[in-house]
Amino acid sequence: IIPALILIPLQYIRGQFVPTFYLSILFSSMNVVLMYFLLLRIKREFLRKMSFFAICIFLLLFAFGTTQFYVGTLGSVWHVDQITTSFLGTLGIFIVFRKKRKFIHYLISMIFLSATLLGRPTNVLLSILPITLYVCDPSVKAMLTLLNKKKAVFARQVILLCLPFLFFSSIFFLFNYVRFNNPLEYGFNYIHETEHLQRLREKNGPFSIRNIPRNLWYMLLEVPSLNFEEKIDLHFNLKGNSIFFLTPPLLAIFLASPVMKRWKKIKFNPYISSLWITSIITLIPSLMHHSSGWMQFGYRYSLDVNVLLLLLSVFGMKGKVNILYIAGTLFAMALYMVGIAKLM
Repeated sequence: IIPALILIPLQYIRGQFVPTFYLSILFSSMNVVLMYFLLLRIKREFLRKMSFFAICIFLLLFAFGTTQFYVGTLGSVWHVDQITTSFLGTLGIFIVFRKKRKFIHYLISMIFLSATLLGRPTNVLLSILPITLYVCDPSVKAMLTLLNKKKAVFARQVILLCLPFLFFSSIFFLFNYVRFNNPLEYGFNYIHETEHLQRLREKNGPFSIRNIPRNLWYMLLEVPSLNFEEKIDLHFNLKGNSIFFLTPPLLAIFLASPVMKRWKKIKFNPYISSLWITSIITLIPSLMHHSSGWMQFGYRYSLDVNVLLLLLSVFGMKGKVNILYIAGTLFAMALYMVGIAKLM
């Protein structure tokens, strides 16, 4: 729905067809702009020793060394839907990921993240980020320990935070009903796809835990093969390739520990914990899907959590970059340019 809401008015005003490619480039670029301002906030509020040079490296990685680059350069229906929805997700994250948060930040974030139901529905799970940050908010904890009057304020806030999700969910189910006469039918049973995907869908259904091991392999472990027949050439698996091979700096996410020690006590870092929790839960539906995203370069479904993974990488590096991280960024940029050129 989201791309149509943008394209139809534009085409009506211009009186001619507007290529979807331009929409992909526009929203991909706006994603990068939002990431730049988010990195500036990370430096200001979390990692004050982060240099401007490091910010540029992180931004280059995000813009040209992740699936953001691949999805944002193609104009097919699926990719346009992903990149426009991704912008709403990035906007929702940008609004709420800060140290000094007010209720309005949570509410606006929930509005944008709930609106992703009208594009790529899995992105609505990014709303776990504002929810976890809200639960960990000291002011919210104080409300729960004070008088009943404060608890009533908490109850009103929870109801308000649920309203955007309920509103966009009703539109989502109504749209499904209008299209397929079934509010729970998203269109998977009407897809014309290759035989092997059709067999998987008929065997396990559109979503199944049986698909998780296979999709995890494509996302984390599948690497390109080398062909030496005529010339040295990389062969990418169109079912998916490891995000850690294509973007080595993402390995730094494992340095971002959600646990921290203070005064000999072990505590959870609410910001890093919320990033981890949201990333894992948001990926589950895509990993359960019968299709890994074929045909593709990399693993395009990881775009759902691309911003979160980049932030975890930044926190894992403590805002600093070394020669390995820079080399990994250049390697990722080169690979994505080669991969995109192959699929053009």
